[in-house]
Amino acid sequence: MQRRRRIHTVYLSMAVVLMVLVVTSGCAVPGYNEREAMLFEDRIHTEFKTGGFTPNSDHFSGGSGFGVKVNYEYDYGMHFGFEFDTIDNVEGLAFSRTAGETGVGYFSDFDNIRSVGERAIESIDRREFVIGLDWDVPLSKEGNLPLLRYGIGIGGLMSQAQTSEAFLAEVAVDNPGGLRVAVSDQFIFLLRPSASMRWEMWDGALSLLAEAQYDIASSEVRIDIETDGDSAGDLDYGGLNAFVGIDFSF
Repeated sequence: MQRRRRIHTVYLSMAVVLMVLVVTSGCAVPGYNEREAMLFEDRIHTEFKTGGFTPNSDHFSGGSGFGVKVNYEYDYGMHFGFEFDTIDNVEGLAFSRTAGETGVGYFSDFDNIRSVGERAIESIDRREFVIGLDWDVPLSKEGNLPLLRYGIGIGGLMSQAQTSEAFLAEVAVDNPGGLRVAVSDQFIFLLRPSASMRWEMWDGALSLLAEAQYDIASSEVRIDIETDGDSAGDLDYGGLNAFVGIDFSF
């Protein structure tokens, strides 16, 4: 628990630093006030990127996937658009009974089944849709240095969970007559600050990008037993995305 709190404190500090950079960039970054002379407007940007996800929860390891983002650059480096990302096979730790989960028929009690919480999840596939606003910050008037881009987005995360086969086997041992148990999919509110570096080529028609995003999302785990679904405790679905890709504009 203490380790998780430290992790949350680190990421909260990162988010605060990001917001401070956004607010102060107009004064701190050379060339920012010349945006009108050097940045494009009235353009459509389409991004294709690939990367990985590092979760906050200690139960899960990382996953990998890809993203697509479409932005409208409407005024001197101000962008509005939407993004869809998919991250597959965010693996959970293998299930095993704890010292307190012993005795014949332990998992015949519905409360005991739900008490395992996130440990009932074998893996998660993540589907994320975000609507966002981004700001470009040039590092030089001549354009020979990369652009920084800060952003903030809100949207939803669809968590598609696979129930642990080892957990289901233990439930089956304690319920010889058979019992249907499954972790249900969840749709979760998502908040996403982001920061990236972009190297423009061919007069801005093509850019290379490296981006970091921090997903803030938490919700309950729901375990369905037969036709009865109920909460099995809370879970932090947030974490860090890291992507590399290309940006086409026209």
